[in-house]
Amino acid sequence: MSPESFDSEQQFRLIVETVPTGILLVDESGTIVMVNISALHQFGYERKEVLGKSVEMLIPGPSRSDHRQHRAGFKKAPQTRSMGEGRELFGLRKDGSEFAVEIGLTPIQTAKGMGVVASIVDISERKRLEMQLRRAERLAELGTLASGMAHEIGTPMNVILGRAEYLFQRTADEGMKKGLATIVTQVERITKVMNQLLAFARRRAPERRAVDFGEIVDDSLEMFQERIAQSHITVDKTIESSLPPVRADRDQLIQVLINLVMNSIHAMPEGGRLRLSLAREGSYVCLGVSDTGHGMPEETRSKVFEPFFTTKDFGKGTGLGLTVVKGIIEEHGGTIAVESALDKGTTFWIRLPLDEAQTASKCET
Repeated sequence: MSPESFDSEQQFRLIVETVPTGILLVDESGTIVMVNISALHQFGYERKEVLGKSVEMLIPGPSRSDHRQHRAGFKKAPQTRSMGEGRELFGLRKDGSEFAVEIGLTPIQTAKGMGVVASIVDISERKRLEMQLRRAERLAELGTLASGMAHEIGTPMNVILGRAEYLFQRTADEGMKKGLATIVTQVERITKVMNQLLAFARRRAPERRAVDFGEIVDDSLEMFQERIAQSHITVDKTIESSLPPVRADRDQLIQVLINLVMNSIHAMPEGGRLRLSLAREGSYVCLGVSDTGHGMPEETRSKVFEPFFTTKDFGKGTGLGLTVVKGIIEEHGGTIAVESALDKGTTFWIRLPLDEAQTASKCET
């Protein structure tokens, strides 16, 4: 080998090693004979763990048989495949997680026969952003629809509600009162659905100020005192003393607590225990809302924050309450998570950042 060819080979390897795109060289048998650092980072392996191994190790199990067939077809009729062409593809990391990829294929002739260079781009972040964009577009459409519905439905609903309440006060006929009470209840339900739809689609920006989260918990619970007593529910409340304030919109946090407490009450129709805990965790305050209700299977738990998903009977839930809750918490820079087990209960965990200005001033004093 001449010095010139040696230098060229070294330069080639250096270029392949440093490009930001994952690069694999696979031989005719599907064995990985070369891999660059970008591909190793994408899949989470060390170089020695993949060299000499079948390329199928990087493909999710259900797709491996299809990949072998595609590889056999490519071997018979090799041709360049541009990045992004063909079906949706996924890679399999060492930790077992999958991620969306685009793969370009280039056949090359090597000393040991036909090989293929696979160029791999991780597009999972792009997919996530595309999903966010589609969701934003749907929300914009929903906001327009909700505004029109609120205008067209709101006015006649208020007229119906007002007339029904007027007649209710002026009739002594119990049958008539019962019918009018049903009208009032159903109109209020329609109004609630419209308000939740508007809150979901066109939620206003939070007006943040330093607020006492413990006080918000107390005030929210007070609204449910009678309902909790009637439902034979015991309340356990543990609030850490001298908690620093959080910077938040008080009304929106009350809306969060109302949704979570109401869900817990609905989950315990025969009574149970409602636990609320509030404690500091570093630069966050953590709220736990737990019940001993019927709980949820994993399939349900994974969907509880999705718009319009509800397990309640038709007409008894909009499927927007927890979606609104999640949106409020995330707009405040916090997180919300849920744990649940069938027949054991459900716990929602909310973490909100402390008010940095208030915390800093206390530290200075």
